[in-house]
Amino acid sequence: MKDPKQPVIPVHHMDSLSPLGIEFGYAEMTDDYEKMMLQSNKNTIHRDDYYLFLFLKKASAVFMLDFEEIQLQEDSIIFIRPGQVHFAPSVQGAGGWLLAIDATLVDKKYKNTFEGQLFTQRPISLDAPVAERLGQTAHLLRAILQAKQTAFSNDHVLNLANVFIGIMAEQYAEQPDSLQQNKSRAAWIAFQFRELLSANFKTLKSPSDYAQRLNYSLSHLNESVKNITGFPVSYWIHQQVVLEAKRLLYHTDLNVKEIAFALGYEDHTYFSRLFSKTVGLSPATFRRKIHE
Repeated sequence: MKDPKQPVIPVHHMDSLSPLGIEFGYAEMTDDYEKMMLQSNKNTIHRDDYYLFLFLKKASAVFMLDFEEIQLQEDSIIFIRPGQVHFAPSVQGAGGWLLAIDATLVDKKYKNTFEGQLFTQRPISLDAPVAERLGQTAHLLRAILQAKQTAFSNDHVLNLANVFIGIMAEQYAEQPDSLQQNKSRAAWIAFQFRELLSANFKTLKSPSDYAQRLNYSLSHLNESVKNITGFPVSYWIHQQVVLEAKRLLYHTDLNVKEIAFALGYEDHTYFSRLFSKTVGLSPATFRRKIHE
């Protein structure tokens, strides 16, 4: 018998992990560990409502992050934003530090650095001194978590978690496509647009909607976004919608009409034309090919 229709991609919630809003530890990806993760549904395709920061220390691992294969090597780092669909199909023998943290607990400057990657995201290999510093911070954070709790323990944990995150943020801030490397007015406008788009792509569909919300003229918003990313506002709106559509086509049994409605389109034929024009395949053909 066919499984019941899966309406949504599973979401892991921070409040089910820790009332503090932080979970941290070192994991060795052995056979027993992988079996435990699968039994608890933690190593299946899902989203998180929190940030995930990974510092790989041993061997290598492969992550699937929104249809892109991410290869992590020893002494490399990666972050996963809340809402991104991910899965680790190959982590056997790998080991590393994993920090899960509620987005509201991440220092705003660090959060802006990660969100300031604009439209790209990739792992970074650390040089030895940085890897050593990050490792020392990780060991200290684990020691505080394992120590006898005091009135100051939660503060110490949060402060050290942000030191761990801050060391990673430094590395991302140095990337060529980081907002920190481009302090122009256009880069700031593109960053604002990206934040608004991520939160509102299901309801705001036209470039003029975004220009109005951000209090810029449409021409100024378009010029700024295109100057920084190479593409106009409409392109990124369509890319965001299509990415979410791909997630739902791959990970759920919703039909095209239901997906169109879930993404804010009452006219599913218009949505299908938009998807086909952007991807080069109809939604039905895309679903069939990725499941072959």
